[in-house]
Amino acid sequence: FVFEKANNFDDIKRIIEQIGAQRESYDFLIDGVVIKVNDFNVREQLGFTDKFPRWAIAYKFDAEQTSTKLLSVDWQIGRTGKLTPIANLEAVELCGATIKRATLNNYGDIVRKNLTVGSNVFVRRSNDVIPEVLGVESVTADSAPIDKPTQCPYCHTALIERGANLFCPNATGCRPQIVARLTNYCCKNGCDIEGLSDKTLEMLVDEGLVHSPSDLYALTSERLQQANLEGFKDRKISKLLQSVANSKNVALDKYIYALGIENIGTVTARVLAQTFGNIDNLAMADVNTLAAIDQIGDVIAAGIVEYFEDDNNKALIARLKEYGIDPTYQQRSKQGVFSGKKVVLTGSLSAYTRSQAAALIEEQGGEVASSISKAVNLVIAGSEAGSKLDKAKQLNIEIIDEDEFVRRLGNG
Repeated sequence: FVFEKANNFDDIKRIIEQIGAQRESYDFLIDGVVIKVNDFNVREQLGFTDKFPRWAIAYKFDAEQTSTKLLSVDWQIGRTGKLTPIANLEAVELCGATIKRATLNNYGDIVRKNLTVGSNVFVRRSNDVIPEVLGVESVTADSAPIDKPTQCPYCHTALIERGANLFCPNATGCRPQIVARLTNYCCKNGCDIEGLSDKTLEMLVDEGLVHSPSDLYALTSERLQQANLEGFKDRKISKLLQSVANSKNVALDKYIYALGIENIGTVTARVLAQTFGNIDNLAMADVNTLAAIDQIGDVIAAGIVEYFEDDNNKALIARLKEYGIDPTYQQRSKQGVFSGKKVVLTGSLSAYTRSQAAALIEEQGGEVASSISKAVNLVIAGSEAGSKLDKAKQLNIEIIDEDEFVRRLGNG
């Protein structure tokens, strides 16, 4: 890696330009430069957003691009029913990777870029990560238009068009939508149900065991054993059912995220949880009330109202309540056994997932950090803890194991 110290903004600019000019000579690929504050006290004052530190910022170089042939287009469908076109490309090397597929965003993007099958197109890796088709380099003799689909490629329901996007309205009968909604419900930012990957959920859907998130709570050991699913032995079934049961204690913000409301991420879900306190209050909110909240504009507000007006969504929330899932917002305690402590979790815990342990620490007044620094007060080390544990020892930070963590929680 290349490290340089800058004393002012002119130095920062000079170093960025220098690294950019030399990047091709490095033995490794880079897509930019990260500028960090090197004073740990200032870092502490600046803090973090939900995902990123405020004391570091990335400068991205212009993405490299190349050209190749557009062979065909596939259509993928997400949990909201929106269709996304994916370009199948003649394999080409770009930024050290072999690119065979790239996003086309939506049908409106295809029209705007005048894309045709058989033409040569420009491709780049957006932020040197996501392959994206930029436009047409040249049209060939065998170029052909990309037809706009009129039916869902999976359930054959007639599509509807909203702006530049196409949607399948068959929310309850379209397999990819069902699996995508279940995957979102079970993810770490949602109800955090371990053992339910998209592949496992596909098996459960195909066997008729699960159709919506509420069906997860009707699963029993007997039903799963009778289904004779590949890899589902007694131990895995027991762990899965325990994880499903644990998810009933989900926090309100994670529950809102798990429902899969369009355009609702983790930060917005937390704002909604703090503002409305429970799901019923949120469901009754109108567009004007929602749009008046910071971080929520007219489009997001309209999407929230539309979600709670849908009969299928109303029925889902009612069924989840029958299983005891009706969280309310709990103000984080300012006092507790971890009050005033910045805590890092490393390794695997047997009793909790990482996100469950983090929530318990925050409930007891602590702040969870993602990396080791002098500002960290405590490290909780599970099994197979790695480099974070080594660094904590070097900095003489207090380290406890899972048993001690559970004991302190009990005292709290």
